Amino acid sequence: MKALLSKLFGTGVTKTHTHATRAIDPNEPFVVNLYDDRVVVHRPDGQREELAWDALEKVVVRVSDRAPWAGTAWLILAGDAASQQGCVVPMTAANHDALVQRLQALPGFHQQKLDNAMRDAAAGKSRTDANLWKRSEAEASASEEASHDAAGQH
Repeated sequence: MKALLSKLFGTGVTKTHTHATRAIDPNEPFVVNLYDDRVVVHRPDGQREELAWDALEKVVVRVSDRAPWAGTAWLILAGDAASQQGCVVPMTAANHDALVQRLQALPGFHQQKLDNAMRDAAAGKSRTDANLWKRSEAEASASEEASHDAAGQH
């Protein structure tokens, strides 16, 4: 009971953990930072998500009427199983235009699916997730070979 009261009111009890996440404030944006080798997303709750470009396996767009997805289109960037990385980014994020431009440069990126999702989000509609891009087997093999070559040069 004491722990519950401390969590609710924050007084009288010492915290037992060092990292506390705060609720997402809709007035604070997600912030996207792009680097040559990775994308980093800073969330309003203080958490950070990161994904190396060479680990990117799939890009999905989600438009839903359920919290926390409601009201906007979201991009889901999924990494490969080995990396266990991924990012979730609303299309309202700071610097999202630069992220979209980077993703549009991927071979086989489905711009029409993104356009449809954006239109549905603007109209307040929900829709099933749409795959915008998926790494091909040839790309995955080339990425693996490049990683092995880089590791062997050290």
